[in-house]
Amino acid sequence: MLNTVKAVYSRLVSRRLYDIRTRFFRRRITPRVLVSKLRRGRHDGENVLKSFKTDLRVRFFISDLNKKEFYINLLTSLGKFDSIMDDADTVHENKYKVLGSDLYSFGSGIDWHLDFKSGKRWPLKYHTSIDLIGSGEGSDVKVPWELSRFHQAIWLGKAYWISRNETHAAKFRSLVDDWIDNNPPGYGVNWTTPMEAAIRAMNLIVGLLYFMDSFKIDDSFLLKLLCSLFEHGVFIRHNLERSIPSHNHLISNLVGLIYLGIFFHDTREGKRWVEFASGELQREIVEQVHRDGTDYEKSTSYQRLTAELFSAAFVLLKLNSYKIDEEFAGRLEKMYDFIAAATTHDGKTPNIGDADDGRLFKMKMNCDFNDHRDIIAVGAALFESNSLKSISGSFSELGLLLLGTQGFEKYSSLKNAAPTSSAIFKEGGFAFLRSEKDFCSFDFGETGLRGRGGHGHNDVLSFTLSGKIPFIVDRGTYCYTPNPKLRNRLRSTYSHNTAVVDGTELSEFAGLWSIREDATNPLLLKWESSEEQNIVEAEHHAYERLQFPVIHIRKITFNKRQRTFLIEDEFRGEGTHTIELFFHFDPDVAVVNLGRKFLVAEGDEFALVKFQHDFTLENWEHSPSYGIIQQARTARVKISGEIPLKIETFIFILSDADGVNHILNRLK
Repeated sequence: MLNTVKAVYSRLVSRRLYDIRTRFFRRRITPRVLVSKLRRGRHDGENVLKSFKTDLRVRFFISDLNKKEFYINLLTSLGKFDSIMDDADTVHENKYKVLGSDLYSFGSGIDWHLDFKSGKRWPLKYHTSIDLIGSGEGSDVKVPWELSRFHQAIWLGKAYWISRNETHAAKFRSLVDDWIDNNPPGYGVNWTTPMEAAIRAMNLIVGLLYFMDSFKIDDSFLLKLLCSLFEHGVFIRHNLERSIPSHNHLISNLVGLIYLGIFFHDTREGKRWVEFASGELQREIVEQVHRDGTDYEKSTSYQRLTAELFSAAFVLLKLNSYKIDEEFAGRLEKMYDFIAAATTHDGKTPNIGDADDGRLFKMKMNCDFNDHRDIIAVGAALFESNSLKSISGSFSELGLLLLGTQGFEKYSSLKNAAPTSSAIFKEGGFAFLRSEKDFCSFDFGETGLRGRGGHGHNDVLSFTLSGKIPFIVDRGTYCYTPNPKLRNRLRSTYSHNTAVVDGTELSEFAGLWSIREDATNPLLLKWESSEEQNIVEAEHHAYERLQFPVIHIRKITFNKRQRTFLIEDEFRGEGTHTIELFFHFDPDVAVVNLGRKFLVAEGDEFALVKFQHDFTLENWEHSPSYGIIQQARTARVKISGEIPLKIETFIFILSDADGVNHILNRLK
């Protein structure tokens, strides 16, 4: 009830107050007003901006006080000197690569309102008057948003710290100047979503901290940037993205307010922002993260993003001596346990649910967005976890940004623990079956966001499977608004490794991020884990809404030593039905129909699949990352007949072709 009241107040009162202030009265924070706000907390008569800069050195994890030889050497080692300088050079050339695009050159100046992938440019209108979704098929508002998140501030800052070249500070200043001049508060596409404003504000703060001692950051520019950042805080506070239920957008809003509140700690507003947001954030982690550490949005990608957001706030609040509930720390640590459990042997994470490559701090231009080990390294140092260190592989640039050299020293003192074992997350609805060589994920939870869909897909009872390489995978996301048909196709039941009955979706879509009803009512039936094998069994009830109701039960038995998986699908009910089972293969494996109901997927290893019924091989879309689409192979098993019905599928993971031939000869 309280959340409903807060959401209504935010929409009907707070946002309207902001509109009156910004749109009708055209109120802005001026340098004079800001200086007077900053002066209130100081009584010694010293230069306000000089005092402000001095205070920042102890409030944030990035400070020129940390710019010592050890830090610089560590930064250069983790980020690789040539890579750091290449990213900065690309920014100097006004070239960017975002959301699956090729490297795009803006020429002499950046158009901050342009989706350069489609050519669509959004007008400089008041933010509530801008149409984001219906602006024309093919356009993606996330392109200008991503550019305006200002990750490039970090790329330039790293180059400045290791080179001391003032051209990087000059470029940072020119980019910020240009953005502020072309994006007045409340106007344009980059002010339509508070989440974007929050992430941008945090990156601008970090960028400023990198360049704080540069002579390019004079008082006139500093005041201009501070006024813009203060406007960001006002905008976020009045336009909180509350919904029923709330999601990662609200989390980003609150973390942004914590950063801005601590940044403007000497102002009345800053103190209020951080006090309000820290309390709300600690309540939201209980709302949005289950006790087992799973985010209720049912997305491995958004699990990583929210863990980064919570961690960034956690570190900053601790640094500034704010009270943090034990529950907050406990659930955050559990979030890391989930991310580690979902990491495969090659360091990647299966794309379960939506994936939009979102980061709070994107440490370099070219990222492998399916590799979450950089955030696992943060968790290892933060919670002094040997098991997390063993999964992370090495300390990360993100860890250095958030935790500094002390974080590196904590990380280095940890021992490598035994590999993470199989794990189940009953509240979140995930099981991860693991041996020293193989990995399988199994989704037995509801669709997502407490039955509203959100970033969850129609993937109940779907699985992924990998050995040394991925074999059976999720089809991914590709996009949100540019192509609604493809968006829905990739989140449909057909694009997941589960069963479709009578051509019916598990849940009907009601929008790009919503469903009409989640009738799956999934139930875990069995979980066994030992050194020799894993067994997981679950059922869902989505197809009970058919004229002749059907219950789907799936059981996976993993023999770790023999490297075999038995998938048993049972359909209970009555009547004649059409059952379709899907097995979507990674685009990097060659899939060959061997006849006699066998196929083999070949890469560095082999996956031999024995079907009980005939199958067809088809070409399907696959999206390994947002904005990227590929072709990959899918095996479809289609059966029409009376139920009850049971179907068995065997999968053998083999190291060489001789092993494949041996199994084929044995099963003739």
